[in-house]
Amino acid sequence: MFWLNQGVCKFVKERFNGDFVHKTSYEQTEKRRVDLINLYTSKIYEDVEKKDSQPSYDVYPIKYPEDFMFVLNEDVIISGKGGQDKMNTCVFECTADSFMYRVNNSLTDFHYRYKRARPLRIRTNDGCELLTDKNYIIKEYKLGYLRKPKEITLDNPFDEYTDFEDIIMPEIIKIAAQMFIENKGN
Repeated sequence: MFWLNQGVCKFVKERFNGDFVHKTSYEQTEKRRVDLINLYTSKIYEDVEKKDSQPSYDVYPIKYPEDFMFVLNEDVIISGKGGQDKMNTCVFECTADSFMYRVNNSLTDFHYRYKRARPLRIRTNDGCELLTDKNYIIKEYKLGYLRKPKEITLDNPFDEYTDFEDIIMPEIIKIAAQMFIENKGN
């Protein structure tokens, strides 16, 4: 079971990041998309509450689900301070060391102008923080992600493993066998 679960993990990471043979990753071809489509999940965070207020921005913390593995898409609904003028938009990905440039630069799309803006997203150890410029609020945050595959166990040996299509399981078994042989070869 250990080697099968290791094979599943390696399969997911190779298909998401791009395998060495075909040089394609998730959603670059239909085959790569179908390989992992059963792991796609989305979660909607409604009425996100502001946690912190800094002089130049507000912070909205988001805690990712326990089964979170890779982010695929992030969409937000923002509105002006009074709750009017809702707008669908996406986030702007920032790092902890680069977000302040966008906060301080009045020309970036982080700032609310003409009923439009893009909140900044900074990853944390268990999720992310969304930053706004105090002139708009986050009404909803939608996270599309690949979840961690379920662990293969012998608890219910006759249950079907539904995280992958049947055609993919031989590939996973082959990866697991190769990893086992490499480990025992030393």
